[in-house]
Amino acid sequence: MIDCAVYRDGRREESGRTTGELQQALAGLGTDDFLWIGVNHPSTDEITRIGGVLGLHPLAIEDALESHQRPKIERYRDHLVVSMRMVSYRDDDITTHEINLYLGDHYLLTVRRGGPSLAGARRRAEGMIDTLAHGPTAALYVVVDAIVDHYEEVAVELEIDVQEVETSVFSPERTSDSTRIYRLKREALEFRRAVAPLREPVARFAATAEPAEVRLYFRDISDHLGRAAEAIDTVDHLLDNALTAHLAQLSVQQNEDMRKLTAGATIFAIPTAIAGIYGMNFEHMPELDWTYGYPLSLAFMGGLCLYVYRRFKRSGWL
Repeated sequence: MIDCAVYRDGRREESGRTTGELQQALAGLGTDDFLWIGVNHPSTDEITRIGGVLGLHPLAIEDALESHQRPKIERYRDHLVVSMRMVSYRDDDITTHEINLYLGDHYLLTVRRGGPSLAGARRRAEGMIDTLAHGPTAALYVVVDAIVDHYEEVAVELEIDVQEVETSVFSPERTSDSTRIYRLKREALEFRRAVAPLREPVARFAATAEPAEVRLYFRDISDHLGRAAEAIDTVDHLLDNALTAHLAQLSVQQNEDMRKLTAGATIFAIPTAIAGIYGMNFEHMPELDWTYGYPLSLAFMGGLCLYVYRRFKRSGWL
Protein backbone atom coordinates (compact mmCIF):
# COMPACT_ATOMS: atom_id res chain seq x y z
CA MET A 1 0.00 0.00 0.00
CA ILE A 2 1.71 3.19 -1.18
CA ASP A 3 -0.93 5.79 -0.27
CA CYS A 4 -4.11 6.01 1.75
CA ALA A 5 -6.17 9.05 2.70
CA VAL A 6 -9.67 10.12 3.67
CA TYR A 7 -11.29 12.94 1.68
CA ARG A 8 -13.84 15.14 3.40
CA ASP A 9 -15.49 17.81 1.26
CA GLY A 10 -12.71 17.27 -1.29
CA ARG A 11 -9.87 17.83 1.21
CA ARG A 12 -7.30 15.21 2.14
CA GLU A 13 -6.83 13.78 5.62
CA GLU A 14 -4.07 11.22 6.19
CA SER A 15 -5.12 7.71 7.22
CA GLY A 16 -3.30 4.69 8.59
CA ARG A 17 -2.46 1.76 6.35
CA THR A 18 -3.02 -1.29 8.51
CA THR A 19 -6.15 -3.41 8.26
CA GLY A 20 -7.44 -2.14 11.60
CA GLU A 21 -6.84 1.49 10.67
CA LEU A 22 -8.65 0.99 7.35
CA GLN A 23 -11.66 -0.41 9.21
CA GLN A 24 -11.64 2.55 11.59
CA ALA A 25 -11.35 5.02 8.70
CA LEU A 26 -14.30 3.42 6.89
CA ALA A 27 -16.38 3.40 10.06
CA GLY A 28 -15.69 7.11 10.62
CA LEU A 29 -16.67 8.28 7.12
CA GLY A 30 -19.48 10.77 6.76
CA THR A 31 -22.16 10.72 4.05
CA ASP A 32 -20.00 12.54 1.46
CA ASP A 33 -16.59 11.31 2.65
CA PHE A 34 -14.57 8.57 0.95
CA LEU A 35 -11.34 6.66 1.29
CA TRP A 36 -8.77 6.55 -1.53
CA ILE A 37 -6.28 3.68 -1.33
CA GLY A 38 -3.35 3.17 -3.71
CA VAL A 39 -1.65 -0.22 -3.99
CA ASN A 40 1.24 -1.31 -6.22
CA HIS A 41 2.27 -4.94 -6.80
CA PRO A 42 0.23 -6.32 -3.88
CA SER A 43 0.79 -9.80 -2.53
CA THR A 44 -2.09 -12.27 -2.41
CA ASP A 45 -2.36 -11.85 1.36
CA GLU A 46 -2.37 -8.05 1.21
CA ILE A 47 -5.03 -7.69 -1.49
CA THR A 48 -7.16 -10.33 0.25
CA ARG A 49 -7.02 -8.41 3.52
CA ILE A 50 -7.84 -5.08 1.84
CA GLY A 51 -10.62 -6.73 -0.17
CA GLY A 52 -12.04 -8.20 3.03
CA VAL A 53 -12.14 -4.78 4.71
CA LEU A 54 -13.82 -3.17 1.66
CA GLY A 55 -16.19 -6.09 1.10
CA LEU A 56 -14.98 -6.85 -2.42
CA HIS A 57 -16.42 -9.79 -4.32
CA PRO A 58 -14.04 -12.81 -4.53
CA LEU A 59 -14.02 -12.54 -8.33
CA ALA A 60 -13.06 -8.87 -8.06
CA ILE A 61 -10.14 -9.81 -5.81
CA GLU A 62 -9.16 -12.50 -8.32
CA ASP A 63 -8.96 -9.85 -11.06
CA ALA A 64 -6.37 -7.98 -8.99
CA LEU A 65 -4.26 -11.11 -8.61
CA GLU A 66 -4.35 -12.34 -12.20
CA SER A 67 -2.44 -10.42 -14.85
CA HIS A 68 -3.37 -9.95 -18.52
CA GLN A 69 -6.97 -9.01 -17.83
CA ARG A 70 -8.96 -7.73 -20.79
CA PRO A 71 -9.89 -4.04 -20.32
CA LYS A 72 -13.46 -3.94 -18.98
CA ILE A 73 -15.94 -2.44 -16.54
CA GLU A 74 -17.55 -5.04 -14.27
CA ARG A 75 -20.48 -4.28 -11.94
CA TYR A 76 -21.02 -6.13 -8.67
CA ARG A 77 -23.76 -5.63 -6.11
CA ASP A 78 -22.21 -2.75 -4.21
CA HIS A 79 -19.06 -1.87 -6.15
CA LEU A 80 -17.63 -1.44 -9.64
CA VAL A 81 -14.37 -2.78 -11.11
CA VAL A 82 -12.60 -0.98 -13.95
CA SER A 83 -9.72 -2.92 -15.54
CA MET A 84 -7.44 -0.83 -17.76
CA ARG A 85 -3.95 -0.81 -19.20
CA MET A 86 -1.53 2.04 -18.82
CA VAL A 87 0.43 2.47 -22.05
CA SER A 88 3.93 3.82 -22.61
CA TYR A 89 5.80 4.11 -25.92
CA ARG A 90 9.52 4.35 -26.55
CA ASP A 91 11.82 3.32 -29.40
CA ASP A 92 9.03 1.74 -31.46
CA ASP A 93 7.97 -0.36 -28.47
CA ILE A 94 4.56 -0.26 -26.72
CA THR A 95 4.62 -1.33 -23.08
CA THR A 96 1.40 -1.93 -21.14
CA HIS A 97 0.82 -2.25 -17.40
CA GLU A 98 -2.38 -3.42 -15.82
CA ILE A 99 -4.37 -1.34 -13.36
CA ASN A 100 -7.61 -2.27 -11.61
CA LEU A 101 -9.83 0.40 -10.06
CA TYR A 102 -12.42 -0.57 -7.43
CA LEU A 103 -15.20 1.96 -6.89
CA GLY A 104 -17.57 1.72 -3.94
CA ASP A 105 -19.99 4.11 -2.30
CA HIS A 106 -17.27 5.41 0.05
CA TYR A 107 -13.96 4.24 -1.37
CA LEU A 108 -11.72 4.09 -4.42
CA LEU A 109 -9.02 1.41 -4.54
CA THR A 110 -6.35 1.52 -7.27
CA VAL A 111 -4.26 -1.62 -7.78
CA ARG A 112 -1.27 -1.22 -10.12
CA ARG A 113 1.19 -3.76 -11.43
CA GLY A 114 4.10 -1.51 -12.32
CA GLY A 115 3.93 1.25 -14.88
CA PRO A 116 3.81 5.03 -14.31
CA SER A 117 2.91 6.29 -10.85
CA LEU A 118 -0.55 7.72 -10.19
CA ALA A 119 0.82 10.26 -7.71
CA GLY A 120 0.47 13.04 -10.29
CA ALA A 121 -3.19 12.17 -10.89
CA ARG A 122 -3.85 12.20 -7.14
CA ARG A 123 -2.17 15.60 -6.73
CA ARG A 124 -4.22 16.92 -9.64
CA ALA A 125 -7.40 15.60 -8.02
CA GLU A 126 -6.50 17.16 -4.69
CA GLY A 127 -6.23 20.51 -6.47
CA MET A 128 -9.81 20.11 -7.77
CA ILE A 129 -11.57 20.38 -4.43
CA ASP A 130 -15.00 21.16 -5.85
CA THR A 131 -14.83 18.22 -8.24
CA LEU A 132 -13.45 15.83 -5.60
CA ALA A 133 -16.31 16.82 -3.30
CA HIS A 134 -18.61 14.74 -5.57
CA GLY A 135 -17.15 11.60 -4.02
CA PRO A 136 -15.08 8.60 -5.16
CA THR A 137 -16.58 8.68 -8.67
CA ALA A 138 -14.88 12.03 -9.21
CA ALA A 139 -11.56 10.52 -8.07
CA LEU A 140 -12.14 7.65 -10.49
CA TYR A 141 -12.66 10.18 -13.27
CA VAL A 142 -9.32 11.89 -12.55
CA VAL A 143 -7.38 8.59 -12.67
CA VAL A 144 -9.10 7.29 -15.82
CA ASP A 145 -8.77 10.67 -17.50
CA ALA A 146 -5.00 10.74 -16.83
CA ILE A 147 -4.59 7.26 -18.36
CA VAL A 148 -6.75 8.03 -21.41
CA ASP A 149 -5.02 11.38 -22.01
CA HIS A 150 -1.74 9.47 -22.17
CA TYR A 151 -3.31 7.22 -24.83
CA GLU A 152 -3.64 10.27 -27.06
CA GLU A 153 -0.02 11.28 -26.40
CA VAL A 154 1.14 7.79 -27.39
CA ALA A 155 -1.03 7.94 -30.52
CA VAL A 156 0.65 11.22 -31.55
CA GLU A 157 4.14 9.70 -31.03
CA LEU A 158 3.13 6.65 -33.06
CA GLU A 159 1.87 8.86 -35.90
CA ILE A 160 5.21 10.72 -35.94
CA ASP A 161 7.08 7.43 -36.35
CA VAL A 162 4.73 6.38 -39.14
CA GLN A 163 5.46 9.66 -40.94
CA GLU A 164 9.18 8.89 -40.63
CA VAL A 165 8.58 5.49 -42.22
CA GLU A 166 6.60 7.06 -45.07
CA THR A 167 9.41 9.55 -45.72
CA SER A 168 11.93 6.72 -45.78
CA VAL A 169 9.81 4.57 -48.10
CA PHE A 170 9.43 7.34 -50.69
CA SER A 171 12.99 8.61 -50.46
CA PRO A 172 15.22 8.18 -53.55
CA GLU A 173 17.69 6.12 -51.53
CA ARG A 174 17.32 2.38 -51.19
CA THR A 175 15.93 1.55 -47.76
CA SER A 176 14.87 -1.55 -45.86
CA ASP A 177 11.72 -0.47 -44.03
CA SER A 178 9.69 -3.69 -43.95
CA THR A 179 11.08 -4.76 -40.55
CA ARG A 180 10.16 -1.45 -38.90
CA ILE A 181 6.73 -1.41 -40.56
CA TYR A 182 5.91 -4.87 -39.21
CA ARG A 183 7.15 -3.87 -35.76
CA LEU A 184 5.01 -0.73 -35.73
CA LYS A 185 1.97 -2.73 -36.88
CA ARG A 186 2.52 -5.15 -34.01
CA GLU A 187 2.77 -2.29 -31.51
CA ALA A 188 -0.34 -0.65 -32.98
CA LEU A 189 -2.18 -3.94 -32.42
CA GLU A 190 -1.04 -4.02 -28.79
CA PHE A 191 -2.20 -0.42 -28.39
CA ARG A 192 -5.59 -1.31 -29.91
CA ARG A 193 -6.03 -4.11 -27.37
CA ALA A 194 -5.66 -1.56 -24.57
CA VAL A 195 -8.06 1.02 -26.04
CA ALA A 196 -10.77 -0.63 -28.12
CA PRO A 197 -12.43 -2.82 -25.42
CA LEU A 198 -13.01 0.25 -23.20
CA ARG A 199 -15.03 2.35 -25.64
CA GLU A 200 -18.42 0.72 -25.19
CA PRO A 201 -18.35 0.17 -21.37
CA VAL A 202 -17.08 3.71 -20.73
CA ALA A 203 -19.85 5.11 -22.94
CA ARG A 204 -22.44 3.11 -20.94
CA PHE A 205 -20.96 4.19 -17.62
CA ALA A 206 -21.00 7.83 -18.76
CA ALA A 207 -24.78 7.56 -19.11
CA THR A 208 -25.40 5.99 -15.68
CA ALA A 209 -22.62 7.29 -13.38
CA GLU A 210 -23.63 8.67 -9.99
CA PRO A 211 -23.80 11.41 -8.97
CA ALA A 212 -25.20 12.80 -12.20
CA GLU A 213 -22.80 15.75 -12.06
CA VAL A 214 -19.85 13.53 -13.04
CA ARG A 215 -21.49 12.09 -16.16
CA LEU A 216 -20.29 15.01 -18.25
CA TYR A 217 -16.71 14.23 -17.24
CA PHE A 218 -16.99 10.60 -18.29
CA ARG A 219 -18.55 11.62 -21.61
CA ASP A 220 -15.38 13.65 -22.15
CA ILE A 221 -13.29 10.52 -21.43
CA SER A 222 -15.44 8.56 -23.89
CA ASP A 223 -14.73 11.21 -26.54
CA HIS A 224 -10.97 10.99 -25.88
CA LEU A 225 -11.11 7.21 -26.15
CA GLY A 226 -12.85 7.56 -29.50
CA ARG A 227 -10.13 9.90 -30.76
CA ALA A 228 -7.39 7.51 -29.62
CA ALA A 229 -9.12 4.57 -31.32
CA GLU A 230 -9.49 6.55 -34.55
CA ALA A 231 -5.80 7.49 -34.40
CA ILE A 232 -4.90 3.80 -34.08
CA ASP A 233 -7.05 2.96 -37.11
CA THR A 234 -5.36 5.76 -39.08
CA VAL A 235 -1.90 4.50 -38.10
CA ASP A 236 -2.81 0.95 -39.10
CA HIS A 237 -4.08 2.07 -42.53
CA LEU A 238 -1.02 4.24 -43.11
CA LEU A 239 1.26 1.33 -42.23
CA ASP A 240 -0.62 -0.92 -44.66
CA ASN A 241 -0.19 1.68 -47.38
CA ALA A 242 3.48 2.19 -46.51
CA LEU A 243 4.10 -1.56 -46.66
CA THR A 244 2.36 -1.82 -50.04
CA ALA A 245 4.37 1.13 -51.37
CA HIS A 246 7.60 -0.32 -50.00
CA LEU A 247 6.99 -3.67 -51.70
CA ALA A 248 6.16 -1.85 -54.93
CA GLN A 249 9.39 0.14 -54.61
CA LEU A 250 11.34 -3.08 -54.12
CA SER A 251 9.73 -4.55 -57.24
CA VAL A 252 10.64 -1.45 -59.28
CA GLN A 253 14.22 -1.55 -57.99
CA GLN A 254 14.52 -5.25 -58.86
CA ASN A 255 13.21 -4.55 -62.38
CA GLU A 256 15.80 -1.78 -62.78
CA ASP A 257 18.55 -4.11 -61.62
CA MET A 258 17.42 -6.80 -64.05
CA ARG A 259 17.40 -4.30 -66.93
CA LYS A 260 20.94 -3.20 -66.10
CA LEU A 261 22.13 -6.79 -65.85
CA THR A 262 20.43 -7.62 -69.15
CA ALA A 263 21.98 -4.60 -70.87
CA GLY A 264 25.42 -5.45 -69.51
CA ALA A 265 25.11 -9.07 -70.60
CA THR A 266 24.07 -7.93 -74.09
CA ILE A 267 27.10 -5.64 -74.44
CA PHE A 268 29.51 -8.36 -73.37
CA ALA A 269 27.80 -10.90 -75.65
CA ILE A 270 28.99 -8.99 -78.76
CA PRO A 271 32.78 -9.40 -78.24
CA THR A 272 32.20 -12.87 -76.88
CA ALA A 273 30.47 -13.91 -80.10
CA ILE A 274 33.18 -12.42 -82.36
CA ALA A 275 35.98 -13.90 -80.27
CA GLY A 276 34.16 -17.24 -80.38
CA ILE A 277 34.13 -17.20 -84.17
CA TYR A 278 37.85 -16.43 -84.34
CA GLY A 279 38.51 -19.16 -81.86
CA MET A 280 37.11 -21.94 -84.09
CA ASN A 281 40.56 -22.37 -85.80
CA PHE A 282 39.37 -22.85 -89.40
CA GLU A 283 42.18 -22.82 -91.96
CA HIS A 284 40.38 -20.90 -94.72
CA MET A 285 39.52 -17.66 -92.93
CA PRO A 286 40.46 -14.60 -95.03
CA GLU A 287 40.81 -12.40 -91.99
CA LEU A 288 43.69 -14.51 -90.70
CA ASP A 289 45.95 -13.25 -93.52
CA TRP A 290 45.22 -9.56 -92.93
CA THR A 291 48.07 -7.59 -91.42
CA TYR A 292 45.68 -5.35 -89.50
CA GLY A 293 42.98 -7.97 -88.86
CA TYR A 294 43.57 -8.20 -85.12
CA PRO A 295 43.40 -4.45 -84.31
CA LEU A 296 40.51 -4.02 -86.77
CA SER A 297 38.52 -6.76 -85.07
CA LEU A 298 39.18 -5.20 -81.66
CA ALA A 299 38.15 -1.79 -82.96
CA PHE A 300 35.01 -3.28 -84.51
CA MET A 301 34.08 -4.99 -81.24
CA GLY A 302 34.72 -1.83 -79.23
CA GLY A 303 32.74 0.34 -81.62
CA LEU A 304 29.81 -2.03 -81.68
CA CYS A 305 29.79 -2.27 -77.87
CA LEU A 306 29.89 1.53 -77.60
CA TYR A 307 26.99 1.84 -80.02
CA VAL A 308 24.88 -0.65 -78.05
CA TYR A 309 25.83 1.04 -74.77
CA ARG A 310 24.65 4.44 -76.04
CA ARG A 311 21.37 2.95 -77.27
CA PHE A 312 20.73 1.39 -73.84
CA LYS A 313 21.68 4.66 -72.13
CA ARG A 314 19.21 6.63 -74.20
CA SER A 315 16.43 4.15 -73.51
CA GLY A 316 17.01 4.33 -69.75
CA TRP A 317 18.23 0.77 -69.31
CA LEU A 318 21.61 1.93 -67.98
